[in-house]
Amino acid sequence: MKTKLCIAALLATTSFTPALAGSMTEAAAELAPAAVAADWSGSYGGLSLGYGSGMYDQGVSALNEDGPNIPVNGAMIGLHYGRNYQNGNTVYGFDIGASTGVDGEVPVGTWGDTWGCGTGECNIDIEGLVTLRGRYGELSNEGKTLFYGTAGLAAARYVGGIYNSAQQGVTETNIGFTAGVGVEHMLQSNISIFGEANYVDLGTLDFGTGGGERYDGVGAFFTARVGVNYHF
Repeated sequence: MKTKLCIAALLATTSFTPALAGSMTEAAAELAPAAVAADWSGSYGGLSLGYGSGMYDQGVSALNEDGPNIPVNGAMIGLHYGRNYQNGNTVYGFDIGASTGVDGEVPVGTWGDTWGCGTGECNIDIEGLVTLRGRYGELSNEGKTLFYGTAGLAAARYVGGIYNSAQQGVTETNIGFTAGVGVEHMLQSNISIFGEANYVDLGTLDFGTGGGERYDGVGAFFTARVGVNYHF
């Protein structure tokens, strides 16, 4: 009888052992540390290609004298340098960029309420654009993808007005602001690709003077661009 009881106890102990071992394994798996986000901190530089489009209303804004509307657009190519700082899944920093701009003109004979293109085409040419922006974003996709917002200063060299008249200006510089949103994805530890959309407002663009107040252009434009960054 005693022998039978010992055998039964041994079998019971053996049958419970796998269940106990399985429970310990599952608990150990549950306590495994979470995956660490990719490292975005440090400097980077890159190249971008994009397109800009907008509208400027020419005239003498100081006197509320309206002229023709000038659509501006064009492909844009740019270079930039930036610096990232990271705190967990939060990435913030700044970038400095330089790119080509947008331009446009309307033909002779186009008129607004007061001013028109009587002697030549009305025109605007934003010859070059420089930006200094702050960036702030959050990581997802195990730290490989960054969704961010950006805002800062924008400066441009430009020329415009009415050809063959005193209203045609010379090349000048204006400073305004820019703001946008974007997404960047880390392909490997030092290479990422990005896409973003931005609004650019350079303020009132002053052109020539026809014996009175300055002829100018009031407006803004949007840009969409994609590019690649090298992190170092």
